[in-house]
Amino acid sequence: MVQNTTKRYKTAGNSNLDTLKISENDLYQFGCEFEFYIDTAKYNLQDAIEEIRIKIANFTDADILVDLVTLPTDSDKNHCIQIKPDQSLDNNGIEISIPITTKNGVKHYIQNILPLIEEYGYTNEDTGLHFHISTIKQDGINFNFYLYMLMCHDKNLLSSWLPRSGYSQNVMDILFKNTKAKSREIKNKKGTIWNLEKIDSNHIEIKAIGGVEYHKEAEKIINEFEEYTKCFNVVLKDTDTDYRQRLISEHKQLIKSLDYDTKEKFVQAVYETGLIK
Repeated sequence: MVQNTTKRYKTAGNSNLDTLKISENDLYQFGCEFEFYIDTAKYNLQDAIEEIRIKIANFTDADILVDLVTLPTDSDKNHCIQIKPDQSLDNNGIEISIPITTKNGVKHYIQNILPLIEEYGYTNEDTGLHFHISTIKQDGINFNFYLYMLMCHDKNLLSSWLPRSGYSQNVMDILFKNTKAKSREIKNKKGTIWNLEKIDSNHIEIKAIGGVEYHKEAEKIINEFEEYTKCFNVVLKDTDTDYRQRLISEHKQLIKSLDYDTKEKFVQAVYETGLIK
């Protein structure tokens, strides 16, 4: 029998944190994951994680799951704070993931967790911050990833952080470099392929943010999160028609100018996104 190594900690309910909870009027739900290293030159790893856990309890009313061995498997883990090892990082690397929450909830956790990274750890080119944006209801939704990619690129969101080769490749590079499948063949164990991925028909993961001392850029991170959310809303609701059509038209012209092999590579990459079945 496999031993359960996850510890669960209850937190006191806090009515001041109601804005973190999804309501029946919400259309979207959000998540966020923070990768970083514990500074083991200054702290014992387990002691640091325990101190972080205690401090997190002051600004959440979700249960906290702590596992130093493997990923938690609790059935409600996506509704908990998780402090866990990050499989793409070295031994003192951890990830904190927040519960499914509102847009205000994401900003709340960013403002409170980034200072903990500064106090107990550090970030380098291995580490990143990931956003999840999805609709609460999934039925009948097939989010237009291609248009979302173009819109985020147009707003310079996908290239505003220094490139992290082997960790988070700009999805726009599928025009000129490797497809997702080919990248997975050649990546090292820490690679994550694209910095923007369609996880499900209604679910986008954003992995463009990260690198050395990313945790010191709270204002920039929150501003970009707002932009990613606005783009998601435009794509889902089919607003700003002229703008959307211009992006697609300009991208088609770019593709026409490419050589045959590159066009074929792009077509394969589009298949891999799930846009063409």
